[in-house]
Amino acid sequence: MAVAAAVIAGVAHAWRWRFLCDDAYISFRYARNFARHGELAFNVAPLERVEGYTNFLWVVVLGVLDRVGVAPEHAAIALGLASLVAVLLCAAALVQRLGGEAHTQWFALLAVASCAASPEVVVWGTSGLETAAASAAVLATMVAWYDARPRSAALAAAAAVLLRPDAVVLLGAWAATWLLLAAIDRFAQPWPGRTPPSRRELAVAAVLAIGPVVAHLLWRRAYYGTWVPNTWAVKAHGAALREAWGVAYVHAWSTATWLPYLPWILPLLRRRALPLLAAAAAMVAYAWSVGGDFMAYSRFLLTATVLLAVLFALALQRGAELLAARSQRPRPVFAGALVLGVLAVAGMSWSASSRWHADRRKPDGWLEGRWEGVTAMARFAEVGRAAGTWMREHLPADTLITVGAAGAVPYASELPTIDAFGLVDPVIASLDPLPLRTGESVRPGHQLFAPPEYIRSRDPDLVCHAGMRGKAPPREADARPPFRGGYAWACVQPGPGAAIGPDGEAFDPGVYCCRRPRDRVVGPFGAAEVDGD
Repeated sequence: MAVAAAVIAGVAHAWRWRFLCDDAYISFRYARNFARHGELAFNVAPLERVEGYTNFLWVVVLGVLDRVGVAPEHAAIALGLASLVAVLLCAAALVQRLGGEAHTQWFALLAVASCAASPEVVVWGTSGLETAAASAAVLATMVAWYDARPRSAALAAAAAVLLRPDAVVLLGAWAATWLLLAAIDRFAQPWPGRTPPSRRELAVAAVLAIGPVVAHLLWRRAYYGTWVPNTWAVKAHGAALREAWGVAYVHAWSTATWLPYLPWILPLLRRRALPLLAAAAAMVAYAWSVGGDFMAYSRFLLTATVLLAVLFALALQRGAELLAARSQRPRPVFAGALVLGVLAVAGMSWSASSRWHADRRKPDGWLEGRWEGVTAMARFAEVGRAAGTWMREHLPADTLITVGAAGAVPYASELPTIDAFGLVDPVIASLDPLPLRTGESVRPGHQLFAPPEYIRSRDPDLVCHAGMRGKAPPREADARPPFRGGYAWACVQPGPGAAIGPDGEAFDPGVYCCRRPRDRVVGPFGAAEVDGD
C-alpha cells in the first residue's frame, strides 16, 4: 500500500508538470498519416518517405489508437502516465530483487519516493514523447531477467530498442557487466534463489530479443531505402557540441540529482548491483557524447536517474545492515537509515517545488540562459498548434509551408511541409557540402539548416522558418535578408483564447508570421496586393 501511495504521488507530481512538447507532434503527424493513409511518412501529398523519428513502436501504437478514434495527443499522455507508473514500480522491484533481506520493502518505497519527487523522472510522463515508455521497457527488462524470466526480458528489451535505439547503450552496458560478474562467479548462482533458465529458454529469448529489431531494420531498408533513420543523419553532428553543451548537460543532471553528495554509496553497493551502476554510467557518457540536449530536466538520462535512486536505496540498506551487525539494537539503526532517506526525499521535494515555480516564471526564454523549461515548451507548442489550426481552416490543402519547428504547426495544419532543419526532409541531410551551423548558440540537433537556395528551389507558398512569433505583426524592416526582397509578411492571428497554457488557462497566442512571395495569393493573404498590381 505504501508503494502504491508513492506511485500515486508520482503521477500527481507529473500532472503538475504536464505539458506537450513540440517535438512530440512530429511523432503525432507520422502516427496520424499511418492511421489515415497507411504510410509512415511526414508528407503524404506528395508522398515523401523519410524516417524523421526514432521511436518506431511509439508511432505505430499511437497510429493504431488514432485509427480507433483516440487522438495521438490524448493517447500519448495516457500512455506516458501509464509508463511512468511502470517506471516507479520497476524501481521498487529492482530494490526488492537486489537488496538484502532486512526491511527491503521500506527501502523499495524509498526508491519509488525518490523517483516520484524528481522532475528528471516525472516531467517526461506527460510530454507526449516516448521517453517514459522506453525507460519502462529498459527497467522491465532488468526486472524480468533478475526474476529468471528470459523470454519476458527479451520481449521488453526488443520493445525498448524499438521505442528508442539508444536503449542499446543502457542494456548493453548492463548485460555485459552482468555476464562478467556471472563469469567471475563461474555461473554458480547467477539467479540467487531462483531456478536458472535452460539453454533452450535462453536461445528462445535471444531470438525474441534480436528478431523484432532485425525485422524492423530490414523493413526500414525496404520502406525508406536506408539502414539508419534520417534523425541519425541530422543529429550525428552532436559530437561537435560535447564541450559547449554535453558537459553542461551532464553537470546540470548531476546537480539536480545531488550526485556530488553521493560518492559514499559506491563502497556500500553489493556486487550484484554493479550492472545498474554500469548502465547508468554508460548512459551519462552517451548523453555527453551526443552533445546533450537543449530541453531542461535531462530527458536522455531518465533511466539513469531511476537507477541512481535504486542504487541510493540499496546502499542505504547495505550501510544499515553493516551497522546493525555490530549493534545490539539493530532496529534503531534501520530506522535511522530510513529517516535519512526520508530527509533526502523531503529535500528533493522542496527543490522540485522551487524549480516548478522558477519554470512557471519563464513562459518564454531559457532557464539559466540555456535550457528550455516545461512552461516555455508547452506555450511554444500551443502557439504552433493554434496557428496550425488556423491554417487548416483558412488555407488551401496543398499550401506548401516551411517551418523551423516541425511539430505542432505541421500536425495541426495538415499542410505539406519543408523542415528547414532537415529532420523530415529527403534532401537536406544529403547535400554536399552539408549546410552545418557552428558555434555555442547552435542547439543540439539543430546544426543542419537548409540553405536559402534549396528553399527557393522547392518554391514554398509560405516561408515560416524565416518568420516571427510575437504579440503583434512585425515591420517589413524586421524581415531577414534571405527572404526580404520579393516577399511580404503573411501573419496568422488565431485570436484571444485560441491557445491553452500548461495550467489549463486560455491565452492569446499572438501572431505567427511567415514570408509570402509578393506575386502570389495564398488563401486570404495577398489578394488585395496582387489585384492592385
